[in-house]
Amino acid sequence: MKSLKKIAAGLSAFAVAAGSFGCTPSVGSGSQTALTADGYEVKSGIFIYYTMQAYDEAVSVISEQNEGATPTLKEVKNAYIDEVESSDWIQDKAADYCKAFAAVKKEYDNIGGQLSAEDKEEAAQMAEYYFNGDERNSLNGISLDSMKEIAENSYKEEQIFQHYYGFEGEKGCSETELKDYFDENFARVEYVTISLKDPEGNALSEDDARKVRKMAEDYAAQVNKKTKAQDKMFEMDTVKKQYDEYVAAQTTTSPEEALLPETTTTTAAETTETTTTNPHENEMLLQRNTTTTASTEENSDTTETEAAPTDENLSKFKDYVFNELPMDTAKVYDYSEDTIYVVIRTDLRERLTEDDLWNETYITNLQQMRYYNDFVKFMEDIADGMTIDKNKSAFRRYAPFKLVLEPPSA
Repeated sequence: MKSLKKIAAGLSAFAVAAGSFGCTPSVGSGSQTALTADGYEVKSGIFIYYTMQAYDEAVSVISEQNEGATPTLKEVKNAYIDEVESSDWIQDKAADYCKAFAAVKKEYDNIGGQLSAEDKEEAAQMAEYYFNGDERNSLNGISLDSMKEIAENSYKEEQIFQHYYGFEGEKGCSETELKDYFDENFARVEYVTISLKDPEGNALSEDDARKVRKMAEDYAAQVNKKTKAQDKMFEMDTVKKQYDEYVAAQTTTSPEEALLPETTTTTAAETTETTTTNPHENEMLLQRNTTTTASTEENSDTTETEAAPTDENLSKFKDYVFNELPMDTAKVYDYSEDTIYVVIRTDLRERLTEDDLWNETYITNLQQMRYYNDFVKFMEDIADGMTIDKNKSAFRRYAPFKLVLEPPSA
């Protein structure tokens, strides 16, 4: 979840572009604390880090405004974002991050939280890894201790979330209710993608397209001959192999011969034997169309997240799966003008076991997905209620464009 992994999200990748460099600042006396919030201090090193993060966000915003072209440092400096000078926008954003940082510290104390030795060790490793991963940190005088504090705060934030929205939390839900949420918002599917184009990428003739569609219908019928749901999923694996063989044969045989692949019936026992390593290898979790972005990327399968607003084909496919596709029945679906699917949906709950999908990672991701907006609002209210005292000296000294915002290696 983005807000719960700020350290990873903010430190993992920075946009870089050619530009000039400022003088390297030193975090010294008179400016070691950038601001306090209800008495909770935020070090200048942390403020500088968040200023760097805000600068990277400004680069991203301006890039989007410029149709993807990465702006130079000078262009960012001269830009306006939301009708605000970029320098002010960046520093205001950094101040907001510092308020949120202080809010986590305050609420963690309020719930009586204590980081374990393991948490501290993991946070220290994370801080060192990301500190060394961006030379701007040392160039701007950010200490490893400041980075450790940022990393530890991300652990505190996760614990606050679990305190309120975990199974035992006053704002959360029961395990049964979370399983219901999973089942309502995700579909367990498997599909085979069949092209209506030839190997050169040209659209098939009407006659050839009709033969390919008949082949897809035969595949669906082949799957539906099985009686058990899991055997049907296994048969989908067989169909996928058959189609892959058909595609390969197109390069060595005539189109007419390639269009008539030999379909074989594989027994459930035989199929089970070939899929014992991972019987769900080709299955996918498809998320219902929603305004909340998913973050359940545990890939024993593939998890499809929210369709982008412009991806109408994917959005329509999701609507079909959730609203029209019969359970445990393979169907042929027209995904686009040049692609059809043989698709099947089966019971997700069968996989909600501790050694499969109902593990700690999925549980945590589902809780975060369900309560993300609630938690963000909860923490924002805490931050907004805090009394902020800015160190004007630090804000002047570490104004955005006095920092090294792009490393010399760029």
